[in-house]
Amino acid sequence: MVNVTLLIDDSDIDLFIQRRFLEVYQFSKTLVSHKSAEEALHWLADQGADAPPDVIFLDLNMPKIDGFGFLERFTQLPDQVTSTCKIVILSSSNSRADIERAKAYKNTIEFITKPIKQTDIESLKSRFA
Repeated sequence: MVNVTLLIDDSDIDLFIQRRFLEVYQFSKTLVSHKSAEEALHWLADQGADAPPDVIFLDLNMPKIDGFGFLERFTQLPDQVTSTCKIVILSSSNSRADIERAKAYKNTIEFITKPIKQTDIESLKSRFA
């Protein structure tokens, strides 16, 4: 079980599903969610450096700042955040170009096509064990 997980998705339904699955399969002690990349970046800059999340579940398709914009800005955050935090892309996209582009960022450890499944969570849990 990881300590802190950050969920970033503009869809209330998707956030609910993600949160529920992560709770049921006991993935994280604390779940924090934001409905925009901008909100999440502010949270990471303000509070995240003190107790950065272990994992970020990131949607790619969001208004204003999309997932790729988040990934780019994430690299500019303090080392206390970027050195420990791992990113899991959780997107409706299954585009090979999106997968390769997202995995080019060093913090991205996985690309999961929605909806998240039990096997996805179990696989991730084993990586953090």
